[in-house]
Amino acid sequence: MNPQRIAVKFFAAPDPAAPVDLHPFIGIFHRFIQQKALPGLLIDVADYAHVPDGPGVMLIGHEVDYGIDQASGRTGLLTVRKRIGATPLADAVRDALERALVAVAAIEAEPEAKLRFATQAVQLELLDRLAAPNDEAGFAAARQALAPLCDALYGAGSWKAERASAEDPRRPLVLRIETPAAPAASVLADRIRKPAA
Repeated sequence: MNPQRIAVKFFAAPDPAAPVDLHPFIGIFHRFIQQKALPGLLIDVADYAHVPDGPGVMLIGHEVDYGIDQASGRTGLLTVRKRIGATPLADAVRDALERALVAVAAIEAEPEAKLRFATQAVQLELLDRLAAPNDEAGFAAARQALAPLCDALYGAGSWKAERASAEDPRRPLVLRIETPAAPAASVLADRIRKPAA
């Protein structure tokens, strides 16, 4: 299983359905570009705040995009890892999660963002239906490939995964991974970093 794009979403806390002022993120994301505050080559900011339940404000990059997304009326940080190539699924998800967690910590450190994220749950969307079919077999293969990563992130036996896209097989495969509690994003990022070679 080798999808070419992977989306990771950490939802806003305590209530992802609560209204969020997206306009400060235009300035925040422009600063992130200038300061090289997030991993990846960052290129531009796109403002879709006017679109109901839309992509919000996006920070576009070469190999990764970040955005304060409001799809389905639930605000969260959406990180889309692209240009994956032949990277195995677990390594690609590890990379996407690490980038997302760095972004969570950076956004939470911005006083004008006024946004916090729940790290005890994460939504993973494998945006390649050919490589990652949205069926029980695809879910089982993805869960098996990601189990060691989830163990490292949340602790063996303390997490569960569900297929969040089962109601519509035309959608990409979506996994929701949850644990009862999780530490700060920076701690989680440290847990999943690969040891230095």
